[in-house]
Amino acid sequence: MKTILLILAVLLFTSSTFPALKRAPAHIEQYIKRFLKTAQKEAELYNIPISITLAQGIIESNAGRSELSKKHNNHFGVKYRGSGKFAIYKDDSPRDKFQVYKSAWRSYRDHSKLLQTKRYKHLTKLSRLNYKDWACGLKSAGYATAPKYAEILISIIEKYSLWVYDFETLIRWI
Repeated sequence: MKTILLILAVLLFTSSTFPALKRAPAHIEQYIKRFLKTAQKEAELYNIPISITLAQGIIESNAGRSELSKKHNNHFGVKYRGSGKFAIYKDDSPRDKFQVYKSAWRSYRDHSKLLQTKRYKHLTKLSRLNYKDWACGLKSAGYATAPKYAEILISIIEKYSLWVYDFETLIRWI
């Protein structure tokens, strides 16, 4: 029964709301495969859409290929907040400090905890299926300075059908 519901839901959403499912480039597929279970666990624990977590990771770390993610395990462009080690990179200013992590998993967990702070906490009241409002909320709350950050997140989620992972979680609850 669950399988039938999932298939029907995917067909409904895909045909009427979203562009056709597209195969992602190999490096994006590898990134998703590597971090999907982590994003799923963070969604369960912190009520953050899997699609948002994966899309932010893909954007902020260039799917794990950025120097910041490779050398310092920072997959979300999290700035230094006063404890632990930091690395200096050019971002909004020539010498921005970014948090350094011992592992990519710690970066994912810190990202989840960051989204629980006062600045972002209101987003956790949104449905985990509502990635568009989450994307707009992240931009409005100041997560990134890119003027079209919400549109970029939404584009990545739809281009690589990351929203399916949010929906699969809902189907498991039924």
